Amino acid sequence: MVGTSLQQELNNFVRSLREQGILDHNFDTLSRIQNDQSPLFVTEVINLFTRDAENAITQARDSLQEPSVDYDKLIAAVHQLRGASSSIGGCRVALACRELRSAIDDKDKERCNEILQRIVEEYQTLHVNLAHILNLGRQILALQRGQHQA
Repeated sequence: MVGTSLQQELNNFVRSLREQGILDHNFDTLSRIQNDQSPLFVTEVINLFTRDAENAITQARDSLQEPSVDYDKLIAAVHQLRGASSSIGGCRVALACRELRSAIDDKDKERCNEILQRIVEEYQTLHVNLAHILNLGRQILALQRGQHQA
């Protein structure tokens, strides 16, 4: 019974994130792929996303701190972050990345910095919420494993 209420809590939490525009249907797709043979699939994808996103943000930040911005390097970091965000369902991060790409095309360093700051904020929001999803998932998995052993 407790596992059912935790699963419902997770479902409600994810639905709330979709309603807030933090996650989109791509997260649901990831969740559907997870099964008994790969119970940690979502956890693994979230961990990869976190690593890749933080690397891309660092690369973008480093690029913008240079006196002469290497916009090609910045574009590569933004594409990496946008792709990773889209695949996990982080639609607000992905949208901000599209806006950053526009500022890059205009070679507007000040606007790039402003949008990158917004990306960082959106990423932090997404990261905190994904961490909560992982926590609930771990609790559910622990309960399921306990029930199978009983």
